[in-house]
Amino acid sequence: MAATRMETPADVGTLRSASLADVELDHLERMVQYVTRRTETDDVSKLDFEYWDRRLRKLAQTHDLVTTQRQRVIALLDLLEREMLFQARGTAPV
Repeated sequence: MAATRMETPADVGTLRSASLADVELDHLERMVQYVTRRTETDDVSKLDFEYWDRRLRKLAQTHDLVTTQRQRVIALLDLLEREMLFQARGTAPV
């Protein structure tokens, strides 16, 4: 997974308000929960873990998130990464 770019003081003034992030973050939480629980037969979206990782990182980069929002983003990124590793281990040759 790609490293998140750190904000500079100049960037902070151009970030969107944290209050605007809540609706997007709620959606991302629902979708990450869905993609980490689905099975191959459930998967009709074809949106992979990397897609949701990018969406979460973009949200963190474009909004002035408060601490609880950042914690939610980190938890979702962690969940995606763990599931990606779990699935990779399950498909690796023995």
